[in-house]
Amino acid sequence: MSRACSLASFDTDYSADSVEFCPLNDYNQYLTVGTYQLTDEQQDNVRVRKGKVYLFDLSQQQLDTPKQVIETAAILDMKWSHSLVNERPVLGIADSIGGFHLYGFHHESLAKVDHVQVTEDQSILCLSLDWAGRRHDDKRVATSHSNGDISILAPTETNYTIQEQWHAHDLETWIVAFDYWNTNILYSGADDGLFKGWDTRSCTPTFTYKRHTMGITTMQSSPHQEYLLATGSYDETIYFWDTRSMRAPVNSVQTPGGGIWRLKWHPHCPNKLLSASMHAGAFVLDVDTSQYDASISTSFLDHTSMVYGADWSYRDSDLVATCSFYDHVLHLWKI
Repeated sequence: MSRACSLASFDTDYSADSVEFCPLNDYNQYLTVGTYQLTDEQQDNVRVRKGKVYLFDLSQQQLDTPKQVIETAAILDMKWSHSLVNERPVLGIADSIGGFHLYGFHHESLAKVDHVQVTEDQSILCLSLDWAGRRHDDKRVATSHSNGDISILAPTETNYTIQEQWHAHDLETWIVAFDYWNTNILYSGADDGLFKGWDTRSCTPTFTYKRHTMGITTMQSSPHQEYLLATGSYDETIYFWDTRSMRAPVNSVQTPGGGIWRLKWHPHCPNKLLSASMHAGAFVLDVDTSQYDASISTSFLDHTSMVYGADWSYRDSDLVATCSFYDHVLHLWKI
């Protein structure tokens, strides 16, 4: 295993928990970072959570000065759409007061173009989101929530609206993810340790399993290989699944402690998987996608707090960005 070193770092002020490179060719020099800060302010006897979105232009792979800083509610997750929405690149944001926001590029900066209040109760957090259209022209978005609900948002001619919403888990639904090859299928994982599949046409479960021994925090369908799905958990284990036969995972790999918060398949290399492994650091795994064997090839251990955010550059296939929570630091490094 090789150990990567930081190329550049930036203090995000608030705790950093989400980092996303723009995947679109004319905009893939841009990186966004989302933050979450629990303040001492109170509103309706609830402590206020604040956030910021940082936009960086990494044309020179430097983090000196953000191109833009946007004040928001606290951010739990962000994802760029892989296709244009209303003819512009858009960033979806899940926030701490049950909101889904769309920010689009306008003259080389981000401007809000839409907002959906997904939960009327603003004490319910929007925990994660995923876009359906990684491989298909499907512009729907799924969100998961701290009350166990899942929502599907769909575009109209003017804005996004809630298409479906149902109660999926009895505890926090940490993660929701589309099957990128068949977007009628949705997966979810929650603090109850349950891993579920859903048919979005009927909002009914296609399976329910409890293989992970702790809460399920992350999952992602491979954009390169049909039927390949990876899941991760507080239990420090990554399971690989063949979605044609979901009775049991086809293989697993143990990460070096710390729990797992995010998994990201490489945008161009089918056999590389990035793990934000919280207390343990960040790791790149080499995955034999025929046998589903996996081993850690690169570690990044410069964070001094929980690594929550991690993503691959779509412009430079060796470049990775990771961010950590209590030390509020963003790092760039290469495998």
